Amino acid sequence: MHTREMIQQAYQNTNSKTLTIWNEHPETGAVRTEPFYHPHRLAITSGNRAGPSMSGLLADIAAAAQGDVLADVAPVEGMHFTFFAVTQALYDRPEDAENAGELTEIFNQYCRGHIMRISDLRLIALPDQLLLAGFPDEESLRVRQSLVEHLLSTQWAGKIRERFPNTEIPQIFWHSTLMRYGAQYLPSSLREFFLQNQNKNFGSLCLPVKLVMTNYNWTDTFTLA
Repeated sequence: MHTREMIQQAYQNTNSKTLTIWNEHPETGAVRTEPFYHPHRLAITSGNRAGPSMSGLLADIAAAAQGDVLADVAPVEGMHFTFFAVTQALYDRPEDAENAGELTEIFNQYCRGHIMRISDLRLIALPDQLLLAGFPDEESLRVRQSLVEHLLSTQWAGKIRERFPNTEIPQIFWHSTLMRYGAQYLPSSLREFFLQNQNKNFGSLCLPVKLVMTNYNWTDTFTLA
């Protein structure tokens, strides 16, 4: 199970790596020909929306983007923090998910009534994205680990591994994606926004954990549990 020190190191390493990449690539690079995620298809995931409390930050990022059509800033009504993502965007409608009843039962066994607490929120930069990430409470770490270990012993294991093909399971980041950019690297205005705010503490959040089917930015969401 991850410790705070491990998570802190992962955040620092990510920012350092991104700054190196930006220094090597002052331009925005090639425009993406495919979206990050299918805009309408649904994935099974868990977490909860947190947009209203972060509306000011989202507005600041939108202002920094200066109307750039390649900047996909998270909508306030969909901005969310993920607890654990189960599948890729595989479904056109909720009824398409087979064996969802088993998944709901397992989720409720571990997560019914659980409140996810994430503190010391700060900006994390990827070459083409801005994230807001923080540190979970010990109970959330324990609950998520137990949930994932159970799911990986079921028929959902294959879909989980497809969702996380090149990273550890569960993921070390506890985050929300604030903005995705439709090219290889952020433009100078958004890089400057990160540099000016990278040491700012954006507070903490307490969110009930829900199991949902949703599109990539949580604007079309169906609650499963």
